[in-house]
Amino acid sequence: MASVKEILVQEVERLSEEDARRVLELIRTTTAVVTDRPKLTREELIRRAAGHPGIRPPDLNAPPFRKVKPIKCPGIPASELLIRDRR
Repeated sequence: MASVKEILVQEVERLSEEDARRVLELIRTTTAVVTDRPKLTREELIRRAAGHPGIRPPDLNAPPFRKVKPIKCPGIPASELLIRDRR
């Protein structure tokens, strides 16, 4: 199974020079828009989530989750096993 980047390269190779130029311009403008966005505050994220049906954000005065220290265990972490199984 090909990766997304490999499929993208194959599709780009099929494009005409003019279409490739348009796609390149689109990629450049899209990444510029994404990187120019200011980082949202916790409060702003909660307000935005509140506007979506089915999402119940926490109270604005609720404290953020505490930082936790991972427990050292032998073996492969479950998250790595899950990722490996899905590939």
